[in-house]
Amino acid sequence: MKIRSVKANNRRKAFEVGIARGTLPFPYSKSEPVPGASDPVVRIAVDEELAREAFTYVTGSGEEGTVHIEQVLEYNRDPDHMRDALLYRLTIEAQRRIDASPLSKREIIRRLGTSAAQFYRLLDPTNFRTSIDQLLALLHVLDCDVDLVIRDRNDSEAA
Repeated sequence: MKIRSVKANNRRKAFEVGIARGTLPFPYSKSEPVPGASDPVVRIAVDEELAREAFTYVTGSGEEGTVHIEQVLEYNRDPDHMRDALLYRLTIEAQRRIDASPLSKREIIRRLGTSAAQFYRLLDPTNFRTSIDQLLALLHVLDCDVDLVIRDRNDSEAA
């Protein structure tokens, strides 16, 4: 995802990051170095060297910081980003379970009822077009149960 624009909002003590779907806030306190009243942001720009996937800022003291779009999406709990993170975690777990499984890859492919090419696409952690259904079917073939746990955000942050 590309950053279209970025502004420093000293009144709100947050960066305002413009993306295709709108503007997302990112608090100064989550960045390093932390800008403040005594050390404000004096220069800010979308970083072209990082393919517009980050922005760089300079504080009054001359310290420079960079914030990646992933940090902004994670902070704002962007639904697409959260889905991609879940797919990634499920894919890595499936890879780990396949390595530990006594089943051959050919047998796993047969039980899934899919092609070898589709099986290897399913195991690609950078393929975010994979469906969660396909990964759950694969984990089922590997004799795994997958439970979805929903808890209050405050409980998960304390853990």
